[in-house]
Amino acid sequence: MPFNIRLMLEYDGGCFHGWQKQPGLYTVQGELQRALQIVLRCPLDPPCGASRTDAGVHAKGQVANVIVPLEPKLGALQRSLTGILRGKAAVLKVEQVPEDFNARFSARCKQYTYTILNRPEPAVLDKGRVWHVRAPLNIEVMRTQAALFVGEHDFGAFRAQDCSASSSIRRVLESEIISAPPYVYYRVVGEGFLKQMVRIMVGTLVGLGRSQKGVKLVSELLVCADRRLAGVTAPACGLCLDWVAFSS
Repeated sequence: MPFNIRLMLEYDGGCFHGWQKQPGLYTVQGELQRALQIVLRCPLDPPCGASRTDAGVHAKGQVANVIVPLEPKLGALQRSLTGILRGKAAVLKVEQVPEDFNARFSARCKQYTYTILNRPEPAVLDKGRVWHVRAPLNIEVMRTQAALFVGEHDFGAFRAQDCSASSSIRRVLESEIISAPPYVYYRVVGEGFLKQMVRIMVGTLVGLGRSQKGVKLVSELLVCADRRLAGVTAPACGLCLDWVAFSS
């Protein structure tokens, strides 16, 4: 009888070429599959992740599930997997879930936080965890514009050119700028996100906060859906997947 196992993971995105397994690249999915096969001593399909984070993106609460042929000892499995992953990732929780649970398709919503270090001096202790923006930012403009993302919209202006999603319509539940000088945080909760969507949203907010020419207002971008008129794609290192919520 097969068993469906759910795992919660934390990882340093700077150590990996993203979540999704790719030939010849060191990825979270690939390393987790390898670790699972070592511990359970059997071939397994790659674990399914709730979010296919980009290369360099961190996670505090990534969720994955995998079907295993025998019932494992969950505590021992958690400790063994974390040991094999050697500090680049940690398995925070392991539990058995119903057969129909799927980390990707059972997800109801997820939260990301993006961290900006806004000061002239470069990041030292935060290097690899923040986007260093030297120029002063107009926080009130960024806060007002961030609020406009809430709701169901066409996010075509906020998707990577190679995004393969069939539709660019997405629903954002919460969107806010939090100022804690010298840090600026962007927090967003959504039902689902397009490839690089959050990073382009952040790049646009920073462009507007700097009064950068050529970057349109969020209200205009949600109508025109033209990627060329949005801001830059913010660096991956500032983004972190905080948590994933699932339908009960």
